[in-house]
Amino acid sequence: MHRLNKFIAIIILMIPVLVNAQFRQSNAIPKKISVFYADSFWFKTDGDSLPFIDVYATIPYESLQFTPDKQGFSAKISISISVRDTNGKKIAEKNIDRMLFAETYEQSRGMNAEFDYVQFRIPTRFGFHTCFVNVHDANANTDMREVRNITIPQWSRSEQQHRYQFSSVMFASAIEEKNQGPIVITPHLSNNVAGLNDGFFLYVELYHFGVAKDDVIGISYSIMDEDLEEEFVKSVPVTYSAGRAESQHIYIPVKQLPILRAKSYKLVLMAHSMKGDSLDKELTRIVRPLTIEQTIGGLVYQDVKKAIRQLRFIATQAEIDHINEGEDDQTKRMLFEEFWKTYDPNPSTSRNEAFEEYYERIDFANKHFRSYTEGWMTDMGMVYIIYGQPAQVDRTPRGSDGRTFAKWIYQDQRQFTFVDNSGFEDFRLTTPFPSGIKYRYSGVR
Repeated sequence: MHRLNKFIAIIILMIPVLVNAQFRQSNAIPKKISVFYADSFWFKTDGDSLPFIDVYATIPYESLQFTPDKQGFSAKISISISVRDTNGKKIAEKNIDRMLFAETYEQSRGMNAEFDYVQFRIPTRFGFHTCFVNVHDANANTDMREVRNITIPQWSRSEQQHRYQFSSVMFASAIEEKNQGPIVITPHLSNNVAGLNDGFFLYVELYHFGVAKDDVIGISYSIMDEDLEEEFVKSVPVTYSAGRAESQHIYIPVKQLPILRAKSYKLVLMAHSMKGDSLDKELTRIVRPLTIEQTIGGLVYQDVKKAIRQLRFIATQAEIDHINEGEDDQTKRMLFEEFWKTYDPNPSTSRNEAFEEYYERIDFANKHFRSYTEGWMTDMGMVYIIYGQPAQVDRTPRGSDGRTFAKWIYQDQRQFTFVDNSGFEDFRLTTPFPSGIKYRYSGVR
């Protein structure tokens, strides 16, 4: 295998959006959930065969509190990374203070998927290690923490018996060669791969010890349940000539995983010797967690026909009819995606914030406004999907006539009144609804 230098770059990916809004009788504005993403991997050096750990972290702007200043908006964060060995002894620590700047409010809210990132490489020894990554947001006076455990197996350069060993396996959203130069790897810093709609890659290094042999090796993976008893996905092996190099850099594409339900799995990566075109003896393996945590987009595409019907609050009937003219679900999905591209507020990024916000509102409506029909089809659901969360909600106790009234008041003083005549939370709109009004992206995430 032709060896190329590798360079690992960090970018933020389609991160599942967390819906934390909730209201029924409250006028509180929900707080943003602060999250960041971290992971750690071990590899070994080519020369002296010593291991090292790479720790990565990305901190999205949307998770931080920016305050206005003369240059626009600023945030101040402190990043602390520490690694402890099997006995709990601290073997490495790094502290970083960062000032982040955004020219516009939209940028400070992460509308263009802005983020800060850090990478820390720690020379270490064999055994169990724990990596701690803490991010302190000075403006919000809050802390976020991620912890990762990693075990480095024992080996010796003077080993006589020929054997193979995998490094950590990394999920990567992209692997590309830059102008026939180094390979650029974009790590996906999460076990959750639900948002990687175009598939992803496995990056791993394969080391051999002892006397070198010109083996032909088959690399394959399986995706199994957490108990490693049931197999859901089995790949076709990719063959490599081991050659006499001390290590091999392995890049394996993983296609979309539509057959997997939202749950936790184990990915098993294996190396076998080859007997003709078939796998023979297993040489080594590594196991890492893989999860499917359903995203808004994933929920939408489970039933594309319903997703098209739910366009009624943003699309014209002619646009909906055009999408439904697709001859099959795949064509309809393509037309559906083309429709949403025209509403993408930031086409240069992988996210479509308008799509996410729209279907988050539908999801919220289904959870909170369900009556005799699904929540998105109720009057409250319609108003919520089009206008978003009201600034104030007033609700009267049930009267002697058995009716309950609710009033939603928005920032522009627009008001909507609902009445429940049945006592079963079946609120009907009594305020005339403006004709021709459609959803517009709020620009606030």
